[in-house]
Amino acid sequence: MNGRLVVLLFPRPFESHILTRSQTYKSSLGDSFSLILAFSREKPGKKVYVQHRLQENADMVNDLLMQKANFYVCGDAASMAREVSIVLGQIIAEKRGISQEKAESVVKGMRSSNQYQEDVWS
Repeated sequence: MNGRLVVLLFPRPFESHILTRSQTYKSSLGDSFSLILAFSREKPGKKVYVQHRLQENADMVNDLLMQKANFYVCGDAASMAREVSIVLGQIIAEKRGISQEKAESVVKGMRSSNQYQEDVWS
């Protein structure tokens, strides 16, 4: 594998096999693999979604996108995928010092070039 594999995962509910699989990837890919988990239902009152983790890792996300990393979103189209797209535009605008409109155009360009792909449902 060339480059890095970063997985932001929003499992419902927590599934221990996720950690086992991530350890397998980590052992074969080393520092090229990162797993970042987001749990919205583990602790009452403390919801952490994928878009929160994206914001927390904004520098890494922007750096990877600048290197033409692929960005895949799988999940609920009505909420999660829409929010992830909005946050991605915000990250691009902030980190690149461009307007929100220009950042949204960058995200659209990523989609048209298949750099940004979605597998979503409603």
